[in-house]
Amino acid sequence: MKRRSDLVILMDILGAVLDGPKLPTRLAQLCNLSYDNFVKFAGRLESRGLVKRSLEQGHELYSVTPDGIQTHRDYVKLIDRVRP
Repeated sequence: MKRRSDLVILMDILGAVLDGPKLPTRLAQLCNLSYDNFVKFAGRLESRGLVKRSLEQGHELYSVTPDGIQTHRDYVKLIDRVRP
């Protein structure tokens, strides 16, 4: 089985929150990650200002920032260019 690179996992998380804020457990499921691995990767995105973590009605939510949107767009554009 082929493993995903860290970059692919980070972009999967960004892509999963493009359509709106989500709970961390839901994002972990969508990205096929354990909760612990999700938290590690989400922390990397948050420290770079690509996602924002907030607390709403007692629930932790992750949402994408404008920089995160642009980063994901640039990634998709690059992947489209290098695909055969």
